[in-house]
Amino acid sequence: MVAGGQNLSRMQQNSSSLILWRHPFVSMTVTVDFSRYKGFVFDLDGTLIDSMPFHIRAWQQVANEHGFAITPDFIYDRGGFSSRNIVRDMAKEGHDVGSVEDFVARKVQLYRDHIQEVPLFPEVFQILKEAHERGAKTAIGSGTQRKNVVDILAIHHIEHLVDVIVSADDVTEHKPRPETFLQAMRLMGVTPEQTLVVEDGKPGIQAAAAAHADCLIVDRGSFVELVKA
Repeated sequence: MVAGGQNLSRMQQNSSSLILWRHPFVSMTVTVDFSRYKGFVFDLDGTLIDSMPFHIRAWQQVANEHGFAITPDFIYDRGGFSSRNIVRDMAKEGHDVGSVEDFVARKVQLYRDHIQEVPLFPEVFQILKEAHERGAKTAIGSGTQRKNVVDILAIHHIEHLVDVIVSADDVTEHKPRPETFLQAMRLMGVTPEQTLVVEDGKPGIQAAAAAHADCLIVDRGSFVELVKA
């Protein structure tokens, strides 16, 4: 992951929708014409909000309580996975996780103890805000629980900017399967060809490809690559 949040001054806006992004650490420019999209689906954790340090701290504490350790990369590699599937992967690696439901509940409790502290990534928030102002449909497509999405939107007073929420509670096949994004598109009333997915995690990027939607890959607020369907 790229260290540190980025500054909006790194984005140059040539019109109301054409964005040139100069990556702060890599000699590259990503150009995105947002006006061509009628629907936007945003991953939440690590994409719209800078929550991964909070999630990792919670996961590591619960793992420690069960007598084993996990690395940050273990969680980053599973960005977009449901919490239950993350715990099941821990069990597959030989760790004694006890009850999956209890493990997840404890992790959720620890994360939610600090949910008020989780900030937005301003660059990605700007995409959401301007999409709403242009009349495009917007959705959150996340592997987290619905209550976490609802609370984050309320904490930052941005509920009015989001038309649709598809959470881990709303699908049976989680990322990297495309169900999250396909359901969001259906509820927004747009086709994959009309949709831009904004993602930071490998499973979400794979899910966008499986849904046949363009995907803007971001890394801690930096635009990394626009992957065409």
